[in-house]
Amino acid sequence: MIEDEFTLTCSYALVGYEGLETLRILGIEPSPIGPRVRWEAPGMPAERERIVSGAGYVTLGPPSGPMLLDMLSRTLAARWAHGTPRCPATWRDTLQKRFPKLFAEEDPCVGPGWSWLFEAGAVAIRKRGVPRNFKTMQTKEKFGSARWYWCADESCEYTSNIIASLEHLSAFICEECGRPGRIRRGGWAKCRCDVHASGKAPR
Repeated sequence: MIEDEFTLTCSYALVGYEGLETLRILGIEPSPIGPRVRWEAPGMPAERERIVSGAGYVTLGPPSGPMLLDMLSRTLAARWAHGTPRCPATWRDTLQKRFPKLFAEEDPCVGPGWSWLFEAGAVAIRKRGVPRNFKTMQTKEKFGSARWYWCADESCEYTSNIIASLEHLSAFICEECGRPGRIRRGGWAKCRCDVHASGKAPR
């Protein structure tokens, strides 16, 4: 099941990524955060693209493929850490208590299906080191994907990459249950799996 979810989410989230054809799943291995998908993708550039404007300003492109794959592996590990995935009603309180430097009251302000995504992001940020005076300004769903607005007293490209990867992947993970999903068209834009799509087709 974990491998199937990994493969299906990748088929949605990494469309158009250079070197995707070199992705190969090597197996599932235990880890402190849960069962992690082991993978290799030797043809995928590891660095995030830097886009230089005509005026010389540099902006970062989408998260790199390997960063997305690592984040997806972490998310599914958290999702399957205790067997069949079930998200308790107290998941926000649990995250706030585990990661008080990252989440304030009511955060993350999203559906339960993204709880494991935010957990994986928080674990990765804490492992690397929370930027000095990190503060979450707001978390929410917007146009079908997650938004995590934050500030800190120091710039941290790794934290920025983690959060960008989380936001990107959220457009391909059902906000209701955490299964692979896609943003649906209709009266609303929400990321839903086939079960929770209410008959709405992917856009």
